[in-house]
This record gives sequence, structure tokens and C-alpha cells, in this order.
Amino acid sequence: MLNLLQGGAEETFGVIERELRCGFWSWNLRATEMQWSRGYFDLLGIEPGKVSPSFAAILQVTHPEDRGSQAEVERIIKKASTIRRKFRVIRRGGNIAWIYCQIIVFVDSEGNSEKALGVCTDITAREDQLNTLRLADERYRALVKATGAVVWSAKSDGQIYQVINCDHGGELQAVALDAGWLEIVHSDDRERIVRAREEAGREKRSYDVVHRIRQADGGFKWKRSTGLPLLDDGGKIKEWLGISVDLERGTGRVGNQRITGAQIRAARGLLRWSVTDLAEVAGTSRATIRRLEEMDGSASHDEAALISIETALAKAGVEFFFSETGKPGVRPR
Repeated sequence: MLNLLQGGAEETFGVIERELRCGFWSWNLRATEMQWSRGYFDLLGIEPGKVSPSFAAILQVTHPEDRGSQAEVERIIKKASTIRRKFRVIRRGGNIAWIYCQIIVFVDSEGNSEKALGVCTDITAREDQLNTLRLADERYRALVKATGAVVWSAKSDGQIYQVINCDHGGELQAVALDAGWLEIVHSDDRERIVRAREEAGREKRSYDVVHRIRQADGGFKWKRSTGLPLLDDGGKIKEWLGISVDLERGTGRVGNQRITGAQIRAARGLLRWSVTDLAEVAGTSRATIRRLEEMDGSASHDEAALISIETALAKAGVEFFFSETGKPGVRPR
């Protein structure tokens, strides 16, 4: 095969090999003779004339971890199989390069292998990129797992097709992927979620909802889900990326921890109560409520009034939670 390089074509062929970072070899299986192109010498990191071309010479520079699979090539070739392999070589100076090789086996009229042609390419840059992507993906998944959040991807219509770090049972996860995650959302929260997503879709913006998700034991947990649309070049939504955070993780009270002024204000907003409404239900004065709401942090006095205020808000359907890492908050019970 490499005889084709004679007659003025060798220089042109060499330019092609250098530009494409490729090389060729031919192997006469009957005479056990190999020929390497200049490009293949360069792929292996071997100076022409220093080594006689042979399969043993290829194995000599092959990475130790890849020699086993490479040694199989000789056996497979003799069975007249066409194969594709990638392997590492250790070049002069200790540099490691990835080589991809497609081997074509030619047979005689009786079906016996008589020669093989190897077309090889340096894929080091591609393998480095893939390794970088794999490492980034591993770090990303580790970070998601550390946060305890569930990350999901959905089609433009909102149907989820991928879930990472799902803490549900396999059956519930299958339901979420097959019929859409609304199937495992509390029935009282579905309409609000659909409305929020549809509004966000029309305006091509993110949305944020607090809702309950059914667990494997049949119970429900409060989650906060945020969805972000990804747009194509035409400005249309091609998919959604989202994250769902457990609002009940580490939200218990520590000791005699009291609700804060910010929580009282947020609870009134949730119920759409005025200061007067809360004062009447809690049996306290408007001035007391205003003073407590202006406080930064938990109250250290007016404890009796604070208890009555919290009791009134809790009976109206507000739940107070105290995050280990964030600020105290409120949510509908």
C-alpha cells in the first residue's frame, strides 16, 4: 500500500498526514512484514530508521494498561475481522498520546487473511476534552448530591426527561418521567404550578414555586422548585432546566427559638391579613405587632404576645421553619 507514495506523491501525502495528524501502516500477514508511513512514526513518537516496523514495536511504546487489548489485535486480524481500537502510547519525553486506529483486513480468494491496513489518527485533544467534560460532570453531580437538591431537565412542554439525585423510589421516579412530575405533586398545588410555568413560558423567564411532592411511603414533603427556560437561536423555548430543594431538611427549631419579625410579616402576606386582622385574631394590639415586625431576629420580650401571634397564624394555615443554613421562613401548611 505504501508503495503508492512513490512517484512524487510522497511529499503531498506527508503534508496531508501532518495537517490531519494521522498515519498509516500496512502489514503483509504472510511474510509478517510491516510498513509505516512517516505520519505513523510521528504518531508513535519514534524517529524513522531507529526501529524496524513491527507489531512488537507498536506494543513496546503502548501504554502498559492498554497492551493487553492491543495484543488481541494480532489474533483478531488473523481471523479476518475488521476492527476499531483506541489506545495510548508513551512518546519520547514521557508524553502520553491517544491513537485511534481502524484496521481493514484483506483476504485472498479462499477467505484467508493476507494483509491488513491500519488508518490511525491522533485523538489526544478529543480525549482530553472528553476527560475534562467527564470531570466537570462528576463534580457537578457531586455538588448536586452534597446540596441534597434534585436537578431535572424537561422538554419545552414541561415533561421531565432526566432527573439527577432523585430521592424518590424507582416507581415514583418512573411516574415522574413517564407522565410528568405533576403526577407526584399534591393535588392542591398542581394548578398553581401549571399557572406559574405557563406564565413563565409566555414571558420566557424563570419561575419559582413552593409545593408538596409525594414520597415513596405515600406522605408528602415541601419542596421549592425553580425552572429556567433555555432558548434556541429563534428565541423559542427548547427545554427547561430546574432544581428542587427540600424545604424540610434541617428546618426544626433549636431550643426556645422564636419566630422573627420578618416571619410575621411574611405570614401576614401569605394570608393577606392586615395588621388589624392579625391583632384581632391574636388578641393583641396593633402597636405590639408593628414593634415585633420591625425587630431584626427573634424577639426577646413580649413573649406572651408572640406566642398568641404565632398560634393565630399557625391556626390560619401558616407553617414556620428554621433553616440550618439560610434565614427562617414561612410556607402554607
